[in-house]
Amino acid sequence: MSERVLQSGCPTELATYLQSLLETFEQDPSTARTQLRLLEAAEPGLFCKVIVPLLAGLREDSAARQFVSSLLVRSQTLPRILSDPAAMSLPAARELASSLSRTEPALDVELARWLLRGMQAPSDPEAANPTRALRLLEVLNGLTRQHAASTLIQLLRHPNNRVRSKAALLVSRCLRSARWVETALSEKDRRVRANAIEGVWGVEGPGMGKVMRLALGDPDNRVAGNALVGLSQLGDLSASAFLEEMAAHKRFEFRATAAWAMGYLADAQFVPVLSKLLKDPAAPVRRSALRALLRFRKLMAQQAGLMGAEMQPEQKPDQGAAG
Repeated sequence: MSERVLQSGCPTELATYLQSLLETFEQDPSTARTQLRLLEAAEPGLFCKVIVPLLAGLREDSAARQFVSSLLVRSQTLPRILSDPAAMSLPAARELASSLSRTEPALDVELARWLLRGMQAPSDPEAANPTRALRLLEVLNGLTRQHAASTLIQLLRHPNNRVRSKAALLVSRCLRSARWVETALSEKDRRVRANAIEGVWGVEGPGMGKVMRLALGDPDNRVAGNALVGLSQLGDLSASAFLEEMAAHKRFEFRATAAWAMGYLADAQFVPVLSKLLKDPAAPVRRSALRALLRFRKLMAQQAGLMGAEMQPEQKPDQGAAG
């Protein structure tokens, strides 16, 4: 049966056959497994594209879904589809990866290994494509666990600087280690250093405050700005004073970053400083200050709306005169 379906090359016919295999999986698991393996091995691309929509109709704890998930995770086709914007949207790719990871916890490692193929086997144009790599890293963001870090760390030697910096963000979030961040601060790529700091925002642990203070001395404005955000989130009261100092820095890049950080932290104490920065001689600083103040205004409007909704009295039934 599977040979006839493959020979036809018709996605609709394949979908019908796959659906029947999934529906009868528990009655005849041996036959279903054999046929699914044959189909995936013969036409991995077509199999993956056709069966993915069918997974939505299966319970996550069903034997059929678990088997198909294991096939997909070990397939070289899945990362190609997840990284291809023409195959599915980014939200859909994230949702699929998240769903598969609940059945197959090793998914993040398998996807990271596919990314390494782009470095180790440049003859694979899809894996070597920086745009595809960045999209797959976006899919991995929020999905990766600590055991994937050793694979992702190797991407810090990727030839594309955006891939390197995105990998640094994910590694930092995986490890949540001040020691690793301190090591990353010695990287030449400023984006890697900045993302290593951002990856541990809000993480409380041994040495976090120390490494944030160390990053304050970085020659790059974004690294120093990220460190100030991290310090503030750790409750370090000196962060506000440092931010105000940065807002008066002789280099406009640092002043613009200070305005961005103030807007990100959304603390009303910074409004006077931001208002002053609206008159800065450098246009990037003025734009950054304006965006920060607009963010304040938006957040205040949202809070006012929530407070108004909470205070709104219950509407009573209309007590007008009856007809």
